[in-house]
Amino acid sequence: MNIDGAIRLFADFLNLTWTQIDVLTCGRNYTSDESSKSDWVQANWELLVERNVLPLNKYLEVYGDGADFYAESSRITDFNACTTISIVVIVANTEDLLNNHLIISGRYKFDRLVKFTDKFYLESPPFECVLVLDQEKDIERVFLLKNVLFKLQEI
Repeated sequence: MNIDGAIRLFADFLNLTWTQIDVLTCGRNYTSDESSKSDWVQANWELLVERNVLPLNKYLEVYGDGADFYAESSRITDFNACTTISIVVIVANTEDLLNNHLIISGRYKFDRLVKFTDKFYLESPPFECVLVLDQEKDIERVFLLKNVLFKLQEI
């Protein structure tokens, strides 16, 4: 499986499971525990995406903020692993929803899948958008998932 297909399947997976995870990660005060949810997302990212697109001993950058399970690492399955591969998001002739700007072409660093509503993004279903980092301008951008292509890049 290639990274583009794996991320699209991961978006479907998040859409199908997010409500249940919200319930399962609620504490006694019935509010979602964001740390537990981040741990769950990172673990699934490593198992469902990373292991399906990379050979052993190759590792993707953490998903979003990563996990808080280990103090010394944002990873779950191998907390000593060092990132070897990044994900590049390629766009052409599409709107940056967050900054209300048409992008003719660009390559950006993948951060996470998001929902875009009321002029901002949320980590919530439906996961129909992608949050990226524009390292050249030091800003975040949000694109519709259907308008991007994901590629792997050695670090």
